[in-house]
Amino acid sequence: MRLNSDEIQGISEFLYKLLANRSLLFKDARAEDVRAGIYEIIYQDMAREDRLNEEVKDIMDRYDAELKSGRLDYNKLFNMIKQQIIKERKLIV
Repeated sequence: MRLNSDEIQGISEFLYKLLANRSLLFKDARAEDVRAGIYEIIYQDMAREDRLNEEVKDIMDRYDAELKSGRLDYNKLFNMIKQQIIKERKLIV
């Protein structure tokens, strides 16, 4: 995961304050519940992308010989496969 728990916590706190300062939260919304919800959304989204990246790496194993020989560029192939999966599944990343 690209962000650790503390970084996600900081982003959650920032977003909570932004929403609260703009009066975009229900008056009876508990701050800790809103922060926890924001944290969970960010965490799950990042975990989903991690799983997608692992799937792409598994697919890339099929091209191991071409990658080792230099006939294929690892980053280009990774991005191409990832974009294809995103397009096929209509994912938002």
